[in-house]
Amino acid sequence: MKISIITVVKNDKENLKITMQSILSQKYQNFEYIIFDGMSFDGTSQYIRKNLKNRYVYIRKKDRNYYDGLNQAIKVAKGEYIGILNAGDKYYSNKTLKIIHDKLNKKNYDLLFGNLIYFNQNLKYKRIWKFPFKKFNKVSALKIASPTLFIKKKIYKKIKYDTNFSISSDTDFNLRIASKKFNFYYIDKIITSMKSGGLSTNKKFFFERFYQDIVILKKHFSYFFIFIYLYKILIKIDGYIKSWKY
Repeated sequence: MKISIITVVKNDKENLKITMQSILSQKYQNFEYIIFDGMSFDGTSQYIRKNLKNRYVYIRKKDRNYYDGLNQAIKVAKGEYIGILNAGDKYYSNKTLKIIHDKLNKKNYDLLFGNLIYFNQNLKYKRIWKFPFKKFNKVSALKIASPTLFIKKKIYKKIKYDTNFSISSDTDFNLRIASKKFNFYYIDKIITSMKSGGLSTNKKFFFERFYQDIVILKKHFSYFFIFIYLYKILIKIDGYIKSWKY
C-alpha cells in the first residue's frame, strides 16, 4: 500500500526545508512525495530540484490559491491514501508514517486522523489538538486536525476542495466528507507538529478566515448552532491573541 504526501508551497524555502527533512527521515519508505510549487521566486525551486530524489514528484505551475494547487497535486497522486503536510509542519517522529501505514493496512478505513501539537513562531506556547468524540459527523468534523488527515484517493475523486474558500476550504471539505458514510479511524497519538504562521494561524488572515468560517457554517448548519459556535469562538479569541504575543 502506497501513501502519497503532498506539500503546497510558494516562496517559503526555509519552512519547506523543515518539512522535507521530516519526510526524508521517515522509517517507512513506501510513499510518494509531491511538492506543488506555485511559481516561487525566492530560491524554493532551486532548493527542491537540488535536494529531491528521482522518486519524488515536483510540480511547478501557477495556481489560483493554495487549495487550487492542492487539487492539482491530488490529481497526479498515485498513492491509495493521501496525506497533506504544509511547509513548516512536520511529522511528530520518524515512525509516524509507519504507524499510519500499519493502521490503514490492518483495516480498510476510508480516512484516518490523529492529534496535532501546535507551537507558535518562538516554539514557546503549545497545545495539543485532540478529537474528543466517538462518532464522525458534521459537528465532530469541526475538531479534526486537517494536517493529521489521511484519506483514500477515491474520495478525493468525488469531493474536491472548494477554491472559493481560499483559507477555510479544509473546514468545508471536512464537513462535506462527514455527511457521507465513510469508515474512519481516530488514532489517539500525536501525528503532526504544526508551527503558527500559515494560512490557518497567521494573524494577517485571521478576520478573513473568520468570515469564511461563518459562510461555511451557514452552508452546513442552522443559525442556532452558528450562534453557539460563535460564542465559543469569541471566548477563545483572547487565547489566540495571547499566543501571538509570545
